[in-house]
Amino acid sequence: MTYLLDLLQGLGVAAAAGASPFLPLAVASAAGLLQLGADYDGTDLSVVGSPVVLVLAILLAVAALVLRRRLERPQAEQALLVLGVVVGAVVTGATIADNSGTWWPGLLAGAVAALVSGLGARSLVRRTRQRLDRDAHGTLAGGVALGAAVVALLSIALPPLGLIALAGGIWLLVGGRRQDTRKHAGLRILR
Repeated sequence: MTYLLDLLQGLGVAAAAGASPFLPLAVASAAGLLQLGADYDGTDLSVVGSPVVLVLAILLAVAALVLRRRLERPQAEQALLVLGVVVGAVVTGATIADNSGTWWPGLLAGAVAALVSGLGARSLVRRTRQRLDRDAHGTLAGGVALGAAVVALLSIALPPLGLIALAGGIWLLVGGRRQDTRKHAGLRILR
């Protein structure tokens, strides 16, 4: 049962990291440092709970918000998604490593959860960004980062919520693909 709860906790943080990698990492690191719902000490991935990772994650989150216009480019979005997948994999593995020696499946599960939710969140953000004026893009980026931090925090406090976070990412991905298909179907009709 502990393995399952650790897995769900890691999946929730991974889903949040897929949407925005830095604040969920900061939340997981702070939880590990304070030993509130997570304890990475003595694990192979104990670096997640280090003060250096916490400070680095916060600095990168601030830098991402300051440089958000540059990060709206497709290449930068892909790089952030890759970072989110790495963060999701490592945090899920570290969460499982707290109570089990078999933590490597968490790397795979966390990477998949971050990828799926990240693709879904990117699709939603891209569609929303098209409807907003340029000045509101900063608010959107900040909202996504804070929302991801809240999801990570809730997943650490109540691990079963990690499954809901992952389901939300899947729903965003499927819904975004469905809207893209409908949009292109309408364009084919116009020919």
